[in-house]
Amino acid sequence: MKNLIKNKNFLSLVLLLFFLLLLKIDYRFIEQWNCCQDDHDYFMHAETIALDFDLDYSNQLKGNEEKRFNNNGKIAPKAFIGTGLLSAPFLFVGNLFNYFSSNSLMNFGLLFYSLSSVVYLFLTIIMIYKLLNSVYSNIDFKFIFLLIFGSGIPYFAFERYSMSHIFEIFTIMLTIYFSHMFYKSNEKNNFYAFFIPIAILLAILVRWVNYYAFILPYITFLLFKKAYKKDLLLRYNKYFFGGALLSVLIFSYLSKTMYGVITFNPQFVYGTSGMLDGYLDTSEGVQYFLLNNFKHFINIMFTKEFGIFWFSPIIFIALVLVIYNFLFKKENKILYLLLSISFAQIFTIVLIWKSTASSYGFRYLFNLVPLSILIFYHYAKNKNIQFINYYLYVFSIIGILSLFFFETTEMTQLSIVNEVNSFGRELRFTEPNYLIGFINSFTFFDSYLKIFTTSFLGAIFFKLLISAFGVSSLISFLTGLGLPVENQDFIDYLDKLNQIEYSKFIFIILFFIYFSIKFVKYAQNET
Repeated sequence: MKNLIKNKNFLSLVLLLFFLLLLKIDYRFIEQWNCCQDDHDYFMHAETIALDFDLDYSNQLKGNEEKRFNNNGKIAPKAFIGTGLLSAPFLFVGNLFNYFSSNSLMNFGLLFYSLSSVVYLFLTIIMIYKLLNSVYSNIDFKFIFLLIFGSGIPYFAFERYSMSHIFEIFTIMLTIYFSHMFYKSNEKNNFYAFFIPIAILLAILVRWVNYYAFILPYITFLLFKKAYKKDLLLRYNKYFFGGALLSVLIFSYLSKTMYGVITFNPQFVYGTSGMLDGYLDTSEGVQYFLLNNFKHFINIMFTKEFGIFWFSPIIFIALVLVIYNFLFKKENKILYLLLSISFAQIFTIVLIWKSTASSYGFRYLFNLVPLSILIFYHYAKNKNIQFINYYLYVFSIIGILSLFFFETTEMTQLSIVNEVNSFGRELRFTEPNYLIGFINSFTFFDSYLKIFTTSFLGAIFFKLLISAFGVSSLISFLTGLGLPVENQDFIDYLDKLNQIEYSKFIFIILFFIYFSIKFVKYAQNET
């Protein structure tokens, strides 16, 4: 058994099956993205760049001009452009493959586009590992992998791929990584100095409100300063200012071209004017405002509705470490002040919205995952704090299981009618008792069936059965086994599988084989 566990081929196969089981068909078995929601907004950016080669959204918004950003006839998606910039090359290449495909269902353009988020997730993992390994050495890649996959963020790569959150963590980590390489490198300091502002620009373009990206270079320096040359200062580097100037010009050009004005105000674009003023209203008294926010803050941590203590343990631990060190430790005060500001800025967004934001987990917090991992290692690497490690191991596994069991039962599915959430707001797409529903879902056979059938592992399995038996014979066979397959949803599912070419499944398998082998090498320190 020990030999089997150490066997590279076996481990690669296990990892491949894990990826294929986690990879979902829900948003991939489609022909196109239809207006109007955030997912489509991000796709519009990618489509107009990759296929139209312009920033004119009239082709994407036909008939829906009034539903998105519209200012004096200037139309654009409400969502920000950064995700589209990063995913557009994938859509472009995939679209070239469409010339060899006759079927529009899960066409190659959409397939490649959907895998862009997976690529950026994996690149983020690699950057985190390489940075930590260069500072501390002998870093356990498997543990980093566990922390990320147990944080909730992979949902936005393996299922709802057309959202911004994977691109957030990539650009945040890219900024940190370039900063680290600038301080550490002996030969390419100017190269990294120039591209640090470009990375910050990308982070802001992905989500304008992630303002803490601007202080990440200094945070990086303070986190790992023992590993750096003390005489190397970014603020004196002319290449850094050159990159900063270029970034401002690019941002201004994109703003003017898309929105008709140069604006740095995300509320102007997203149509949320007044929300911040409403949040800061202290007409009921400052004491009420502070107590109410404290109550909601505790709710974010421990609510049964995706509380980060249960489902995003690395963010929870990092938050506790930041607060503890800021309040009670005298050393590194500036570092923990800056980290406190960073966390406070992102948590305030959740406090303003008073919701999990209509999807899996507290998704507005997920951009903190890379920084949270670095904080944990900075604080805990040379300290014997086993209870934190145990907590992260156990609850990261719970977080991974939650990804699988999400939307497998009625109590793990977001409501499609108005329901009172854990903040007391009446909204759609919420589930205030998700934790209980998640635990109960382990006892339902249908949960496991749904996990399998909605995964690409299940899709590949049924595709092979269709090829062997045909759709009608397969349904009869499965019915004879007593499985609940005689419903329209399952029949439609098999019909879609019958339409999709084998080449697309083969590509997906080869794609994940590559990363499975690569990750096993990292896990065995063969980089």
